[in-house]
Amino acid sequence: MQFRITVNETPKNVVLLMESQYSIYGHSAKTYFMSGNIVEIYYNEDYDKVLAESEDGWLYYNTHMDFFPIDDTITVSQEIEIAENVKSFFDSCFLQSEIIFESDEYVT
Repeated sequence: MQFRITVNETPKNVVLLMESQYSIYGHSAKTYFMSGNIVEIYYNEDYDKVLAESEDGWLYYNTHMDFFPIDDTITVSQEIEIAENVKSFFDSCFLQSEIIFESDEYVT
């Protein structure tokens, strides 16, 4: 199951924070390995500081993190746990973030 976490912080700072908390390994400028996933961390071209404070502000947060499982043994529940853990970490850093699941298998 793929998912996205969108964060209202610069991609550079998101990477630094992730590296301080998780075993995340760089593969290229925007691609990382973490917990059986390839993670792409990149600037949201729709970023808008003002709209980020609106009701659907997550659409306009500064950074997207797309998680793609590459380990066939990872379950949906493990992916959900990873997503919720990363979101909780950003919450503890007082950063706005949102999880977007790319599947109907999980509904909040």
